[in-house]
Amino acid sequence: MLFDEFDREVFDSGQQIFKHGDFGDCAYLIEEGEVEILVEEQGIERRVGLAGKGELFGEISLIDYQPRTATVRAIERAVLVPIPRKMMEKLLERSDPVLRHLLLVILERFRHSNDGSASLSPSAMISQKQSRRRNAVKGVATQKLSLAHGMKHALAREEFHLYYQPICSLSDGRVAGFEALIRWHHPADEVMQPEDFLWIAEQAGLIHEICLWTLGRACKDWVTLKKFTEFEAPFISVNLSAAQLSNEMLAEDVKFILASQNMNAAELKLELTETVMVGQPEIALKIMRQLIDLGCSLALDDYGAGHSGLKHLQQYPLDTLKIDGAFVEPIMESAQSLEIVRSSVALAHSLGMKVIAEGIESEGVKTKLLEIKCDFGQGWYFGRAVTLQELALRYAKA
Repeated sequence: MLFDEFDREVFDSGQQIFKHGDFGDCAYLIEEGEVEILVEEQGIERRVGLAGKGELFGEISLIDYQPRTATVRAIERAVLVPIPRKMMEKLLERSDPVLRHLLLVILERFRHSNDGSASLSPSAMISQKQSRRRNAVKGVATQKLSLAHGMKHALAREEFHLYYQPICSLSDGRVAGFEALIRWHHPADEVMQPEDFLWIAEQAGLIHEICLWTLGRACKDWVTLKKFTEFEAPFISVNLSAAQLSNEMLAEDVKFILASQNMNAAELKLELTETVMVGQPEIALKIMRQLIDLGCSLALDDYGAGHSGLKHLQQYPLDTLKIDGAFVEPIMESAQSLEIVRSSVALAHSLGMKVIAEGIESEGVKTKLLEIKCDFGQGWYFGRAVTLQELALRYAKA
């Protein structure tokens, strides 16, 4: 149990647990007994509440580093479980910044409205270090709330854009396909990378809508992108989120988009990360099979960056393995990285899968990958991710 590590405290009837003005460093959970809560007005104590078994009191002191606002006394033998502030701090550090910020604001307002000393600043007894920490939490929370609000209008305002990075055959350098990568042209923060806003979209419940937009736009652009490929079986890769792979309407949505763009399903490769498949594996497998039935292919992205890649290679109907750039980039200097990539390529081939190596930035790395029979490469060596218009200019000059 959460509180088993903390010693119980026992108070007899009439015994004071803490008084108004005491330093607050913990809350109490009542395991047995009952307590009364008293406030002092003009020197006279007045009972304002009772708390019994299973209830919590003194909780404000867990957050705001201020003295007690009331006196609490046992009215019968009470067994209490103390909840130290240090434990709460650790929990808050791991929690969402918006929740932390809102909790702090609510507690400060509650404290200010209930404290007999209205002249006392809500942060008067907070240390400079704690004040800086609060300001940091407030900054992150404010930014996150602002982004979530702006994201609701970003699609309508056409602030999202797709960038495309080429994926090339290592044997001859031909462009085999492109990966679609979303960017947010935020009016205040300029161009934002997906890792800076998609996690907010997930928490704000907007990820499915944004991912469907990405899929639809990529399929629409494929008519033009396909002209830049030189491969017998070209493809466009689009990332799927965890929210999409748990949505049982996904296959129908993909089918509709393919039909509306008159696109061959075999030319659509849907990329998934290992974490996408962890949450609801049975539902994920069902949806993946539906996508395969449509004619799409599936790629496992960032292979090696997760913790159960081999299991997923065995369990799911994957056509392509993408090896994470963190293993690809150092293969010229690290024998360990080279062996990881070499064995991954061999394993994928033994399962009938093609392999794409990410993060290729030099001729040497490309050559080494070709030596170990990797099929495709992606990275700055072949070209950075750019807009459709920039791609058109690039290949017009080639």
